[in-house]
Amino acid sequence: MPFSIPIPRPASEPLALSPAATLQTYLLFGLALGLTAVGVACGSLYSATLFRGGLHFVLLLAELGIVFTARWWVRERPWNVILFCLFPLLSGITVTPYLWYVSGSFVNGNAILLNALIASALLFAAAAVFARTTRISLAGMSGFLVLSLIGLIVFGLLQLFVPALRQSVGFEMGLSAAGVVLFAMFAAFDIQRVEAGARAGESPFLLALSLYLDIFNLFLYVLRFITAIAGDRK
Repeated sequence: MPFSIPIPRPASEPLALSPAATLQTYLLFGLALGLTAVGVACGSLYSATLFRGGLHFVLLLAELGIVFTARWWVRERPWNVILFCLFPLLSGITVTPYLWYVSGSFVNGNAILLNALIASALLFAAAAVFARTTRISLAGMSGFLVLSLIGLIVFGLLQLFVPALRQSVGFEMGLSAAGVVLFAMFAAFDIQRVEAGARAGESPFLLALSLYLDIFNLFLYVLRFITAIAGDRK
């Protein structure tokens, strides 16, 4: 299953974003979502070429390379525009086989995909409302969220290599539910960063990429959870 890791945050003190930078962040975020849809369409149309001969694995490595080098390219024009647009496009392409698997392996596969999309949008909206209305600062949660993410990855690897865990519906439900909660928290954390203050010197490209990673992973874990509890295999 495709998996993306939120970009680490710097340790500097918060500095408020200008309204123009805040708007740019959300416009870039919307652009990334649109490019993901284009990527899924490309992955569907050219699947025979894209997923043959290990090209899919190469694209996944390219995604990781873009994410982990983000702090170097976000301020370098035109690379910040090129690589920012390329990342969601690749994400849409590489997630296509998983979407096909859900659609083709379950009687209610298309309904699962639609419900996962709607649920992810509602959860992200709820995180946004909470982040913008609460008086609680989420800035101190960075360490907890990163440690929780590491734990989620560890349990995911255990599930991958331990057959008993891989076959356990209860474990899959628990792991996917934990992922849903964690990335909803990441979304609230990042939205508050955008609304109330960004780390000193951070780029709107970096903030938008963080928001994109939050909702992308949120969707994947919502999809896994719905599949575990409501999937009716063919």
